[in-house]
Amino acid sequence: MLETIFIFKGCVILKSRKQKQLEYEEKFSDIPKDYTERLLWMYDKYNINDKKAENIIAKRNAMVQSLEYGDLFIILYENPEGSPRPRFRLVNRKNFINEAMTNGQFVHVYSITGKEDNMFMKRLIDNDLIAISNMIFTPCIVEYNAYLKTPSVFNAEDKFLAEIGLIRPITKPDWDNIGKKYSDMSNHNLWLDDTLVISGTVNKFYSILPRVEIKLRFLNMLYNKYQYRSISNKVEDEVKYFNG
Repeated sequence: MLETIFIFKGCVILKSRKQKQLEYEEKFSDIPKDYTERLLWMYDKYNINDKKAENIIAKRNAMVQSLEYGDLFIILYENPEGSPRPRFRLVNRKNFINEAMTNGQFVHVYSITGKEDNMFMKRLIDNDLIAISNMIFTPCIVEYNAYLKTPSVFNAEDKFLAEIGLIRPITKPDWDNIGKKYSDMSNHNLWLDDTLVISGTVNKFYSILPRVEIKLRFLNMLYNKYQYRSISNKVEDEVKYFNG
């Protein structure tokens, strides 16, 4: 059975999982699942001759030499939280004029804490409490270490074991909600958007000092000209990309 949602001017029909699987098979069934076989298949598909193969290897080596990561470490002294469930409201002409004028059943999806969290991160940066000179617009690797308050019911031994990381939380907030909350609050502050994150990790620990530690690594340039074209008109700073 198909699911439906209302958004802006009409009803969007979501495809069933079966439909999506059939479309996937139609598009990708001829591509080998084995990694080595897939590379060989690409050799034939893209007509890779000896000269092209040498160029690929040379470009790979040049990228390894040119691409470098910068590092940023941030500690937020607060009780780690997860992103709350989004709220929905039916918009009418009194509370959302532009959309409601064209569709009386426009649905507004919003976060009850998102704006406040985003403004909090902005204040930290504006007040130079985070050592960053420009908003990041290159690929990022991020690690969130969330230190939840050690339960008061733990005895002294367990509190020490928790502090050194041997007893870990299996309670809320969920790991994915932690990642979403602190990624969303970084959007347009630390980085242009969390679509830049190519690898993300969330670790949950206990500590008698609750906090969130953010370890962020970011490349010194974009990978190619295609990415440059998609980013360059969104930022004011000079945008570099690998052009070797």
